[in-house]
Amino acid sequence: MSANTAVIEELHQAIVEQRNMEELEGLLWAGVLAYQGKAFYTLSGLEFSYTVKHKKNGDYSGELLISRKETSKTLTRSSVMLAFHKVLAEMKFKEINGAAYLLPPEYRGPKSIGQIFGISYIFSMFLEFGLIRTNEKDKIEKAKAEKVR
Repeated sequence: MSANTAVIEELHQAIVEQRNMEELEGLLWAGVLAYQGKAFYTLSGLEFSYTVKHKKNGDYSGELLISRKETSKTLTRSSVMLAFHKVLAEMKFKEINGAAYLLPPEYRGPKSIGQIFGISYIFSMFLEFGLIRTNEKDKIEKAKAEKVR
């Protein structure tokens, strides 16, 4: 199991256990940090990655630099957390053999979460983290497969 997977599994477990919001946000942010530099795809098939900026003292800032081929955009931690709160409000749980599991909410697309700056990027991250589902995921898989060719 990779460190990335472990962080996300811990986040899922914390959500199931309904731990306090501060801890959930901290675990989500740890996941965001762990996935820096990974290739993601928007629902429309655009590839992107991100890095989290550093402050002068070396600590991480709350700003993600989204890298696309020719342009870069910034996304704030507060936008990620706003989307996270909206998703958590829709989160359900299912029980299998006495154990609780996440049943992430299903969204048609990024805007169905809300009008949040950078939601198309956040949506793709949340899909990767297993926090949401979409029946449009095959579009992302198709975009990934085309990049491999």
